[in-house]
Amino acid sequence: MHDLDPADLIRFANRWAGLGDSVAEQVQQVVDNPACGSCWNEGTEHGVNPTAIRIAQERLEGLNEALDEALADFLDSVDR
Repeated sequence: MHDLDPADLIRFANRWAGLGDSVAEQVQQVVDNPACGSCWNEGTEHGVNPTAIRIAQERLEGLNEALDEALADFLDSVDR
């Protein structure tokens, strides 16, 4: 983590803050539990909204490879 360029970190922080609490919370759910996409498919009330993840993906794409992959995997799982 200490290898991050300060400008990249600031760019990420600004974009993250711009997501808003609701979207950021759902992104955190996806990162914490990659299988949560299956919850959405099952229609559970605890499912993450794919629209929120698409918004996050659009705004954060290219800033962190692991995050990009987690969001893409989630969206792939709900599109099945």
